[in-house]
Amino acid sequence: MDMDGPQIHAQLITECYNAMRRRKILKRTSRRQKLGIGAVLLLAIATIVSLWLQESKFESGTAYVTRVIDGDTIELANGERVRYIGIDTPERGQPFYEVAKRFNAQLVEGKHVELEFDVQQRDKYGRLLAYVYVEHNGKRVFVNAELIKQGYALAYTVPPNVKYADEFVRLQRTARHQGLGLWSEARERTASDVYIGNSRTRVFHRPECPHAARLSPKHRVTFKSRNDALDANYHPCRRCKP
Repeated sequence: MDMDGPQIHAQLITECYNAMRRRKILKRTSRRQKLGIGAVLLLAIATIVSLWLQESKFESGTAYVTRVIDGDTIELANGERVRYIGIDTPERGQPFYEVAKRFNAQLVEGKHVELEFDVQQRDKYGRLLAYVYVEHNGKRVFVNAELIKQGYALAYTVPPNVKYADEFVRLQRTARHQGLGLWSEARERTASDVYIGNSRTRVFHRPECPHAARLSPKHRVTFKSRNDALDANYHPCRRCKP
């Protein structure tokens, strides 16, 4: 099997470590020396991971979707998973989870899609972050935007990927006013007098939420209504569900 640069470096580190164990070098070293060796190995591994991420960057282009994971995540033919930028759909067990997943599948599953990237190309889980486009019923559809437009996703901005943030908030406002999808349920939600936002995470909470109670004053933002928070591009807390 052919190996790329990072894989070769990783193998060399592993072989070096095993050789030290075989020769009982580690047994003769002090605890402090062992910690030092461990730190060096961890640094080397971190460097390898960084190199791998750099070498595995994608160029914008087309890819084939083999599976839809949920409303905002897909899997490509090469095994890569793609998380849609700028949106958030319901998690498993939440209302509209299946509806959002099914709508996403109708748009992209078993089709070639076009991927567009922003500033940050991968998240902390190693997934690609992309804006996704597909030909559907003879039209070019911007999938991220369409999910918000139909009320199946919330606008969810995570800097530095903010290219279409304003457009997503505008589409969300329209879907909310029309009571589409998630917003049909929102009309029945009990309102609070005020909502507390976190300017660092851009998440807003009910006042009684434990997360709001622990919020630092310098990051604390008060909204008079849920809609004010949403229009400011804040995302509802998944715990208190404002």
